[in-house]
Order: sequence, then C-alpha cells, then structure tokens
Amino acid sequence: MLLICWLSLIALAGCAGKGEVIPLQVHPTVTGPEGAAKQKAAARVAIGSFQDDRSHKTGLGFRTHLWGGVTYFDVPEGRPADLVAQALTDYLAAKGWQVTKRGAGDNEADIVLTGKLLDFSVHAKSRVGFTEVMTKTKLALQAQNVADGSTTRMTLNGSGNDEVFWFDPEDAQGLLNDVLTDSFGKLVQDTTIENKQLRLKTP
Repeated sequence: MLLICWLSLIALAGCAGKGEVIPLQVHPTVTGPEGAAKQKAAARVAIGSFQDDRSHKTGLGFRTHLWGGVTYFDVPEGRPADLVAQALTDYLAAKGWQVTKRGAGDNEADIVLTGKLLDFSVHAKSRVGFTEVMTKTKLALQAQNVADGSTTRMTLNGSGNDEVFWFDPEDAQGLLNDVLTDSFGKLVQDTTIENKQLRLKTP
C-alpha cells in the first residue's frame, strides 16, 4: 500500500507536461554594501543598453516531464537582456554604487556600462524520485571610462545544478537568480575604481 502511494506521488510530481509557458522573475539577492562601497560610490555609473546575443533567443529553457511532454520557462515580456540590465542596476545600487539606468550617451556619467547577454538558460528534467535543475549564465560587460575614453571588458560566467524531490517553478527561478547574483558579485570583487575610472584588479 505504501509503495502504491509513493508511486502515485511520483506520478503526480512528474506528470506529462502540456507545453505551457511559466514566467520566471529576475531579481538578484543582495546582502548589503561592502567595504569598498564608498570608493565606488565616488564615480557615477550609467547602465546602458544590453543586447540579447544568445544563440537561441526564444525563452529560457524547458522542463521535461517523467511521463512525457514539456513545460517552457521564459521571463515576462520575453526580454531577458533588459531584465538583466535592470537586475544589475538594482544589485550595484544595493551595494552602494552611484548607479542609474540610463542610455549610453549620458553626459553626467563617469562610467557607462553596457553588456551582451550570451547565455541565460534554465532547464529541468524530472526523473524517478527527483527533478534535476540546471542553469547557465554568460554576460559580456564593457565599461567605457568617460574621462580618458578607455575601455574595460570582462565576461561573467555562471552555472548551477540542484536536485529537488517535489519540483516547483520557484526552484528554477531561485537557482537562476542565485547564479546571476554570484556573477554580479564577481564584477564587484574583481574591479576597482580609481580617479572615477573602472579597472580590473591586478592579480
């Protein structure tokens, strides 16, 4: 009897997908300003346009169900590059940076940060007894220093895996946001601002 009940739960958890699209929210997890926040707050940073340069621009990924069928993941309005740009703006502001979401031609900015979204995907695969969740992010950033016209470039790569017994779309959303937050953290940790110019830290 217990075996039958257990199998029934598994069947419900991994029942066939019907092709619906589940929207995922993009929002970083921020713990608060860091020690270098005052230094970086001295420069005005404008977040410019972010391009969607993913090889597959439709949706974020999908979940394959144990008994067949798929469920698709996407972001509201289907514009992940814009959401990532806004998420980065929110993240840096929470870290104490003087940052605004503006166009690349902002004359008041000391640094204009633009980007290309190269990967932003999340997939889930339901198996017997658990669902595996996988996500990847890749963001190429370019900082244009207004004072001397120099450019600083860096690429933020992130990936993550998780296994859950009872899958909920928030599992995919949470993992995606955790990986994105870690990538944003690399930007803060691996750069410094000197004379209102953003540079990569010397190893």
